[in-house]
Amino acid sequence: MISRRMREEDMDRSQQSRNTNVDTPLRLLKRALNAPVIVKLKDGEEYRGILNNYDPTMNIVLEDSKQVDENGNALVSFGKILIRGNNILYIVIGESANKPPK
Repeated sequence: MISRRMREEDMDRSQQSRNTNVDTPLRLLKRALNAPVIVKLKDGEEYRGILNNYDPTMNIVLEDSKQVDENGNALVSFGKILIRGNNILYIVIGESANKPPK
């Protein structure tokens, strides 16, 4: 009986360790703090800026933000803005977010 329980606990631990290798969206945002990002909204608007903060509902704060058109040309510079999480279609983090708007 004890050995069976130990095997079940070992299986639970191995499943937990496999699950920790998968990044959740909030973990990705945590790693992207102070990094350049592109945020595409459901209505088609696109913003570029530095990810300053976020919360569990994926509301995000961008610094040095700019609204850009579909070609990446800056339309408006805002400084610091808050974007509600329920309006976000996707967020680009990393190399392609480093391209400066034209």
